[in-house]
Amino acid sequence: MSTPSLPSLLDKLQRSYEDLIHTLALLEPEELESARLANGWTPKATLAHVAFWDAFQTRRMQAALAGESAATGLQLPDEDNDQRAERDAQRPWTKIQAEADAARQGLIEFAASLTPEALARPYPEGERQLDLAALLTHMIKHTREHTWEIQAYARSLDRWGREGMRAFLDRQFTHLLDAIGGLDEESLTTVPVCGVWSARDVLAHVLAWEEYGWQVVQQWPQVDRESLAPWLEGEHIDAINARLLAQKEGQSLIDLLDGLATMQRRTLAFFDQASDQLLESQGDYGWGQEGSLLGFLFDLAQHRAEHAGDLWQARADGHLVPRA
Repeated sequence: MSTPSLPSLLDKLQRSYEDLIHTLALLEPEELESARLANGWTPKATLAHVAFWDAFQTRRMQAALAGESAATGLQLPDEDNDQRAERDAQRPWTKIQAEADAARQGLIEFAASLTPEALARPYPEGERQLDLAALLTHMIKHTREHTWEIQAYARSLDRWGREGMRAFLDRQFTHLLDAIGGLDEESLTTVPVCGVWSARDVLAHVLAWEEYGWQVVQQWPQVDRESLAPWLEGEHIDAINARLLAQKEGQSLIDLLDGLATMQRRTLAFFDQASDQLLESQGDYGWGQEGSLLGFLFDLAQHRAEHAGDLWQARADGHLVPRA
């Protein structure tokens, strides 16, 4: 197996941690302290766990690189993970967050200091050999696994209940429409609000992925990937989005709004008819990630919310001005 490139490892170390922090931001402050994940830990204890192993493995790799552990081997911590999680659940959130930021930054700085040769060769660690690239890859996977645990809670019926989740799904659609309220067609079609995209382009982009979502929902949990080809063909998401936007070029604002309303109506009708068992069942989202159907619906709503945020920010910055 070839050694992964250092730039790739650095990028994934950074992005996996950012994804973890972004996922924690979905929770209310009190949930960080009180929510219980599937393994019984709190989200706060989970972040402390990631921080602990980031710092521990950084010290381990530094010792191996310096030859300090060649004879002594790996010295494991005295406490196990559950013991630390119980203790960390009582520590202040701000202290844990600062430690986690520092630990991941330290891990990234250590990795960035390696030469390609240092990354590629094994290091004696007692009776074993330590592969730095393999361990850095493991730390990326470790972070993602704990992020998925928090995501599973953030999207769960245990957290929201059916009524709460339905209200959340509906609210994000309302926020998107409210974001363009009172604006004239010229502003919506000519003023850049998200890179070079106008508000009209943002609506077209959201609709394209709502249509993708409906394809997945209808076929759940066995999704035919060929039916998703129009959304997945291409090597880079920017190229895919550009192609999808071009396909919507001939649609008017009214067409786009009608399409969005139709997708929302269908999705809510499906949600109302679906059993809890179906909503919590696992399947393939189509882009290489698996999870619950409820999680997929949550992600679609989050996508709407993110782009509604772009439109509201453009209004706050004075780029989009309602009619007098």
